[in-house]
Amino acid sequence: MRTSDIIVRNGQVIDGTGAEPRRADIAIQGDTISQVGAVEGEAAQEFDAGGMIVTPGFIDTHSHLDGNVTWEHRLKPNSGHGVTTTVMGNCGVGFAPCRPEDREFLIALMEGVEDIPAEVLREGLPWAWESYAEYRAFLSPRRFDMNVAGFLPHSCLRVFVMGKRAIDGEAATAAEIDSMSDIVYEAMRDGALGVGSTRLQGQKTLSGIPAPSIAACEAEFLGIARGMERANRGVLQIAPEFNQYPRAEEELRMVVNVARATGRPVTYSLKQTNQHKEGWKQLLEITEAANAEGLSIHPMVLGRPTGAIFTWECNHHRFVKAPSYAAIADLPLPARVVELAKNEVRAAILEETLAAEEGGAAGYQGLYRLLFPMGEKPDYEPQAHDSVASVADRAGVHPAEVIYDALMRDSGHGVLLLTSGNYADVSLDPAFEMMRFEGSVLGLADAGAHSTIICDASAPTYMMSYWARDRTLGPQFTVPDVVKRLTSDCASLFGLDDRGSLAPGKKADINIIDHSGLRLRPPRMEYDLPAGGKRLVQDAEGYIATIVNGVPVALNDKPTDLLPGVLL
Repeated sequence: MRTSDIIVRNGQVIDGTGAEPRRADIAIQGDTISQVGAVEGEAAQEFDAGGMIVTPGFIDTHSHLDGNVTWEHRLKPNSGHGVTTTVMGNCGVGFAPCRPEDREFLIALMEGVEDIPAEVLREGLPWAWESYAEYRAFLSPRRFDMNVAGFLPHSCLRVFVMGKRAIDGEAATAAEIDSMSDIVYEAMRDGALGVGSTRLQGQKTLSGIPAPSIAACEAEFLGIARGMERANRGVLQIAPEFNQYPRAEEELRMVVNVARATGRPVTYSLKQTNQHKEGWKQLLEITEAANAEGLSIHPMVLGRPTGAIFTWECNHHRFVKAPSYAAIADLPLPARVVELAKNEVRAAILEETLAAEEGGAAGYQGLYRLLFPMGEKPDYEPQAHDSVASVADRAGVHPAEVIYDALMRDSGHGVLLLTSGNYADVSLDPAFEMMRFEGSVLGLADAGAHSTIICDASAPTYMMSYWARDRTLGPQFTVPDVVKRLTSDCASLFGLDDRGSLAPGKKADINIIDHSGLRLRPPRMEYDLPAGGKRLVQDAEGYIATIVNGVPVALNDKPTDLLPGVLL
């Protein structure tokens, strides 16, 4: 007799709470888990999860898919990594609220801050809204391969209220702060998870206009948080200027003051920088003291190096400015690789590159020790002897030659990893310390952003495979701990109380994973964005099934093309 829509049988259930695995079945009725334990009866669809682990769906806390959700339904590069909910609107950039006269500025801002080409945004965005509520109303009937939630972007809010004065970096008046507070209040009541903001000085348009939120004072942040306080919901997300100290500490203390005054939670971007290798410790000290007094401050951390991916197909690599490369850059990759393989072309490109470097134009000399060839099994914790600098030193050649040859591997699909953050001492031990800090959350994957530079949307797979199985260079996490960090910790912070763990009554967002076989493939380029835009994606192996709202969206690492995901 059929008693359920789906039954997952015989799996090692890791329920997201941190509890030890237990063998159990899971029954799903509609979009909800109806039973966890020994399930009797039959179902329309059954999965034998014997030998597999069964987890809640992963929650991606930091994406920039604000445009993608308006033009596509399968949200790459998140898709395929067990993500069942993604949070967009981070760092204060997005596309709502927005008046028609400000559309080009918000496009320019997203292009400069998050490296999404303007032509992609102009082609893809339908602009069927002005207010944030209208943006959500546009998204509400759309369906995706994961659930979507979002922050109200601070820079969008500021421009919507202040117009050109916000773009010019002027201070908000008391009346404008009150107006922002009211809009925040309404956005929280309408379903926003909070407000996203940034203080990073480098986040600006390509013409040099800083993100408007950078000009906001503490009173403005307080007014915004007052709007969340009135609604009794919402998290303040912020990227402080972690490249500068003591500025980063001052900015964190400012938002701690805001949290103290309003009681709203704060999450902030945290990483190790090469210039201030110990600065992250100072920020954690401030956080620990704030949380000890009862506040809710949460560093958001990426469990691998931040940086860049270089391939021949990326917009930025070591040779893009060499005239001999520019002459063939527009050729399709197979034809380009034929040219690049010619000895005379290689020699010319290298000669031009080295001449520019000797003239001080390239600025790459100090980065060779942080640049690593990435093989068929991507290594995100490579050792110093594997760096381009070390390989070149052993071979007695210039590092540019090592880079060139690495890019030529695999018929011109070679990949290099630049570890420009979280890796100052060629170790992920600082990332481990940041991740294990009480109250930290996993994030900063930036899905949708920097589409030809990074592909950190694969971080959940990396956490499950490397940090919970493969790491030998330092401490690991347990599988239940990683699952908790990817699920219920995130759900708890953002108030997503109906998901994040496996229990009756929770939404049926579920992964069935062959943990022993879970692995990442190298990043690769796809050309499927509007206006022919391209993006790096990274495939995974080992996901037997990913279920969103009770519907399988992927089976055996392949999409089913079913779209049950909704705007939360």
